[in-house]
Amino acid sequence: MRHLIVILILLLSLNKASAHVGHHKGLENLTFDIYRNGQYAGFHTIDFKWQKDGSVEVINIIEFGVKKLGITFYKYQSQGTEQYDPSGKLIRFNSNTDDNGKAKFCNIRLENSTYQVNGTKYKGSFEKPFLISSYWNHDIVTVPNQLSGITCKVTEQKVRFVKEEAFKNSDNTFETRVFDIQGKDLDTQVWFDKKTRMIVHQVLNKKGKWEYKLKSYKLD
Repeated sequence: MRHLIVILILLLSLNKASAHVGHHKGLENLTFDIYRNGQYAGFHTIDFKWQKDGSVEVINIIEFGVKKLGITFYKYQSQGTEQYDPSGKLIRFNSNTDDNGKAKFCNIRLENSTYQVNGTKYKGSFEKPFLISSYWNHDIVTVPNQLSGITCKVTEQKVRFVKEEAFKNSDNTFETRVFDIQGKDLDTQVWFDKKTRMIVHQVLNKKGKWEYKLKSYKLD
């Protein structure tokens, strides 16, 4: 019951503040090291290009590989670009991914208040509330759906507040809120800094335990 009350308070506070990507204004870069089952696998960088009117372009680059006996048998590279207008609304998203030799893509554009989606896993219009599954946006915990930034796959998600925690990485201690997000083929936990609302840690459970460990960040 306490967890339910806390998450309701959080959601209400976000709504009162007209929560959107503008709450991340000043955030210029996030860099994560990616580990699989405790072994370093690659990196994820997120760059924010803010304009004077409050619009922003967010560029995600992910590269990692999985090795066995010193030989890389799986490679993954992806780049995605999110574009938001001054009100914080997503107006366009494009990504291209090389998933160990398999090409995947996701293109989303806003047309007359409806999103037109063209991706590897979904094609058509989409009108339900959603966010892209890049997870940097703390509002991911307030929507019922996420669209994969790799394939445009639509996933209904269930979000549960887990706890508040003083989370330590190699250089800093962050006062965080931790959330568990579940759905079909989705099992992840995210740590958001309470003060800045930026993501500072993530664990993905799929074909192993994947950890995104914050290496560096830049706030204006």
